[in-house]
Amino acid sequence: MLAPAPLAAQSAPADPATTSSNDTPAIVRDDAAIAAAWGYAATDLAPDPAVRFGVLPNGMRYAIRKNATPPGTAVMRLLINVGSTSEAEDERGLAHFIEHMAFNGTTNVPEGEMIKILERLGLEFGADTNAFTSYDQTGYLLDLPNVKAETVDTALYLLRETASEIRFEPEAIDRERGVILSELRTRANYAQRNRESLFSFTVPGTRIATRSPIGDKSVIETAPADRFRSFYERYYTPGRSTLVVVGDIDVAEMETKILASFGNWQARQGESPEVPLGRIDTARTDEANIFAHPAIDEVATVLRFTPYVEEPDSKATRRAKLTRALAYNIIGRRLGRIARQENAPFVGASIGRSDVYKIANQSVLNVATRDGEWQRGLAAAEREVRAALRFGFTKAELAEQLANFTTGYENAVLGHQTRPNDQLADQLLAMAKDGMIVTTPESQLERFLALRDTLTPKVLLKALREDFGTLDKPLIHLATKVDPTGGVDTVRTAFGEAQKTRVAKPKARDAQAFAYQDFGAPGTVVADSTIDDLGIRTVRFANNVRLNLKKTDFDKNRVLVSLRIDGGDLLASRDNPEATSLMNIFVRGGLEAHSLDDLYSIFAGRAVSLNFGSGEDYLGGYLATTPDDLSLQMQVLTAFTTHPGYRSEAINQYRSYLPNFYARLNATPEGAIGSQIGAILSDNDPRFSLADKAVFERLTFDDLKASIGDRLEKGAIEIGLVGDFNEEEAIAAVAATFGALPEREADFRDYGDARMRQFTANRAPRILHHKGEADQAIVEFYWPTTDDRDYREDVRLRLLAELLQIKVTDQIREQLGASYSPVARSFTSSIYPGYGYIQISTNVATGDVEKVAEAVRHIAAELSAPPPIAGATPIPSPIAADELARARTPILENIANSVKSNSAWLAVVDTAQSKPARLDRFRSGGTAFGKVSAEELLTMARTYLAPERALLVQALYEGVETGTALAARPSSVAANAAPR
Repeated sequence: MLAPAPLAAQSAPADPATTSSNDTPAIVRDDAAIAAAWGYAATDLAPDPAVRFGVLPNGMRYAIRKNATPPGTAVMRLLINVGSTSEAEDERGLAHFIEHMAFNGTTNVPEGEMIKILERLGLEFGADTNAFTSYDQTGYLLDLPNVKAETVDTALYLLRETASEIRFEPEAIDRERGVILSELRTRANYAQRNRESLFSFTVPGTRIATRSPIGDKSVIETAPADRFRSFYERYYTPGRSTLVVVGDIDVAEMETKILASFGNWQARQGESPEVPLGRIDTARTDEANIFAHPAIDEVATVLRFTPYVEEPDSKATRRAKLTRALAYNIIGRRLGRIARQENAPFVGASIGRSDVYKIANQSVLNVATRDGEWQRGLAAAEREVRAALRFGFTKAELAEQLANFTTGYENAVLGHQTRPNDQLADQLLAMAKDGMIVTTPESQLERFLALRDTLTPKVLLKALREDFGTLDKPLIHLATKVDPTGGVDTVRTAFGEAQKTRVAKPKARDAQAFAYQDFGAPGTVVADSTIDDLGIRTVRFANNVRLNLKKTDFDKNRVLVSLRIDGGDLLASRDNPEATSLMNIFVRGGLEAHSLDDLYSIFAGRAVSLNFGSGEDYLGGYLATTPDDLSLQMQVLTAFTTHPGYRSEAINQYRSYLPNFYARLNATPEGAIGSQIGAILSDNDPRFSLADKAVFERLTFDDLKASIGDRLEKGAIEIGLVGDFNEEEAIAAVAATFGALPEREADFRDYGDARMRQFTANRAPRILHHKGEADQAIVEFYWPTTDDRDYREDVRLRLLAELLQIKVTDQIREQLGASYSPVARSFTSSIYPGYGYIQISTNVATGDVEKVAEAVRHIAAELSAPPPIAGATPIPSPIAADELARARTPILENIANSVKSNSAWLAVVDTAQSKPARLDRFRSGGTAFGKVSAEELLTMARTYLAPERALLVQALYEGVETGTALAARPSSVAANAAPR
């Protein structure tokens, strides 16, 4: 528990160790004031009664909702209505910088302690403890793994500290500058420069164009502490703040705690007014801009601005928005259909209308094309939009969208009792930001049904024309690899010429019935038993298809499905390493009787997932459906198994992505390492190495069919179902589909030679080069370990990696300030015997490469040093008890909560018959992690992290060489160690 120091009198947060409800004034609720503060006083929409809305006398809003998905957990969100657009010129980046400083010392929490406090409570930094800064908001996010009083009270206390007690010690600011600069450096790439070019062209003179949240380098490097305090005191005020708490908590008790924690918070300088964002010239037309970069995808953005129109949330506003959404969705379907055609003019296109931070409205058409085809793509997309604006929509198109929306609203009602905490919290944050009233799913369905029967194609066309307006003489931003001849005039002229072409009325499309509903006589169940302690039912059909079922109530009206057919990436060989490369477009090839676009129409209004790919040792996929559509989902998966379409349009679309993919490979340090690390670690084994573009350009569906056809026809099958379903109906659905197929192989094959994967024996440091920013680099270390067969060993390796994560975060981020997000992880393969590694990776400045590499070496050497010689002067253990607890506790909390989720259960149900050993691991829960000692982790480190076992990989700017060939450099930490 915290031991707080004396607090500033004007805004002292309550100490969680001493505060009780007896110390807090009784809550007096002013319903009218609350309704006004939350924006529902003047609307005809009724807010969800399950939410306790409130506002403190100081102006801070709060919203509390009891929710038990998952049980025994909660989320807290503190939202401050300030972001980068409020910054003065010499404050650019301070909103984001202050977000970082919240974790670097407050009145009562010393620098570096906040994250440690949360880790001791079971929150993992990054996953459960995070924050964000945008143009107009700053948010602090805590996901509580339990709702014990200590956890809840401490979380509230730390958020209260953040609200008014950040200290901004100059030394702490200086240490954090390097972290912020690292984040700025990591974000600086061609994509960021394209966004800057787009904003400078489309919204010049506004703070959107001049106030990127990451900030200005010179301000980050030099801003003094008093400038931080000034910004903080002006904008971190109760009137700008909202606290949201959702979880398995007592609402009245939480409300009392909020009053106790935040009730005494007062704005030091009063409530600051909003900073004007600037003006968008809505009369500006017929201009173009070009951003060229060798790695950029070719995308044309076409837009027109109109004056901003306020639309307060109401039933009428929602009817209007829903009507428009239907129209835009239909156009989106048309554009998508064109993109999937043979020799399509564009690879993707979208259309929409939105506001720009409430200073203007914009109508936007985005068109992504193959390199050099922007004119053709732009003309085709513009023509499709113009056709919609002129001729409108068909009854069939409207019916398809209405079916989809109806199903969405109905399923929301059926599943409303088990919505996750974070989803509900996000809705409340959106209400706090934009005034969108949180209403019940039942009322949403009721409003939709009342509107549905009034909608016609004419109604949609009228709504579209009134909302979207025109794209005549627009502003056009073209991102392309090479400037077109003639420059911006060519772009403007091309669009103008495209608008002169005639458009035709879209043709109505005939409705189709799904062709794959009968697979023969249903299969017979020949084995049916239950794993009693886990509640998993296992079934085997006469044709050897296996089915595993786990019924839960975690997520109402939702069923998770796994399909595993023998094969997967193990089908690849050194002679045919690309055997399954085309599986990522397998579904795009449709079925023999239906194209992918046909399937979208056929399944309108049905909760069916089209997901069928390749995993390491299986073909198939993991997906979600509903109890009502489980039978249809099984039909779809069976159809893809027995009648895949292998349509050529999917191959053409795949090939259109290749130039952009390869152009990006060395455009950033991440791309340079990502494209080459597989070859480095495997000694250029072609199965794990990226082939030349020409290899993928030659691939056809005939190649894929030759590789997987036998497995689809004969391979062993295991199906997993987890969630809300009737077991007998589910078994019948599988019996009528996969169970009805001809006999399959009884077991999954071993693939002996295919499972051979070696970690390189060459420990010479590797230097890779990229063409991104000159000051960008990545340092990565790899130490080979082992596979996951020995669960105790696997547990120790994972815990060792978590310990390394704490150490690299502390030393590289907090002490050196050299990196924004160093990462440590353990990978232990379940596929390749003996294969695994521990990895540490971090983005750094080019000038910090050697410093960071040496820090990583020191951490590893300290942990792997031999034990002291008997009788030698004792040295402190390199693993402090507190470090081990902070590494272990989040894992234990995560494991404890995982059994409350369908996804965690599916991870064992999916192979309950073929891999029964995994069930014992699941049974053990966190027991194995709880038993690991510091000495055992040191043994692991001595086994695996010895300096001579490390492989160093660096990604540096082209032309830069470092000479950091120091992988086996000795370290002084072993001075009292015994010889090895």
